[in-house]
Amino acid sequence: MATPLHGKVAIITGGSRGIGRAIALELATRGANVLITYASARSAADEVGQEVEALGVEFLAVAAAGSDPGAPKAIVDAAVKKWNVIDIIVNSAATGGNFGLLETTEDIFMEQVTVNLRFPLFLIKAAVPHFGVAPRIVNMSSIYARSGHADVLVYSACKGAMESATRCLARELGHKYHATVNCINPGPVNTDLWAKTIADPEAKEFWDAPVRETPAAPRVAEPHDVAHVVAFLCEERTKWTTGSVVNVNGGMLFV
Repeated sequence: MATPLHGKVAIITGGSRGIGRAIALELATRGANVLITYASARSAADEVGQEVEALGVEFLAVAAAGSDPGAPKAIVDAAVKKWNVIDIIVNSAATGGNFGLLETTEDIFMEQVTVNLRFPLFLIKAAVPHFGVAPRIVNMSSIYARSGHADVLVYSACKGAMESATRCLARELGHKYHATVNCINPGPVNTDLWAKTIADPEAKEFWDAPVRETPAAPRVAEPHDVAHVVAFLCEERTKWTTGSVVNVNGGMLFV
């Protein structure tokens, strides 16, 4: 199998489970050495490591909470100590919750802004001095960034800000570092979090119609559906794509 990312070093935040795990494995399949971060699930991170190393590439897991101001530097230091360079960053880690304006407290606001916006931006900043040739950055947005759901106020705002930041970073980092910076816009994905979501009958009823009417197929995404697009955006073949928000939601929301 072709390995278009052979020898590249990739950081995937939130890589021990769900979408992040699928991305880590897909990048490894394409030849990248992989560093994942995890908040608490060390055993899950170790399982990812076994699968990654079985593909013949190197692996590192770093415990790093997105709410920790020191996490970006710690992650970058670990990657540089092992590999001396950073070629790919995929900002997959996130936190959410159903909070409208009246339910949003100062603590909820600060936690979501810190994890969903501050963490990815300062991780990129910490990595800049260690960029390899033509680095690739992929940020995670959501259909919530544009759909205007009433009960995900701060999360939606953070994802909208991430899309805007992606365009700013594409301009700032493009010429100087030959970097591309893109964003993906997934909808529901078949992860353990999704299973918990639809365990609530009201939530399941809310999502039944949008899922049934999704243009690509009447289903939610599988993690690999997202991972394949992310991996492609990390390759040399997509060097002419930057500052984009890529629809990876089966057409549930067009962007």
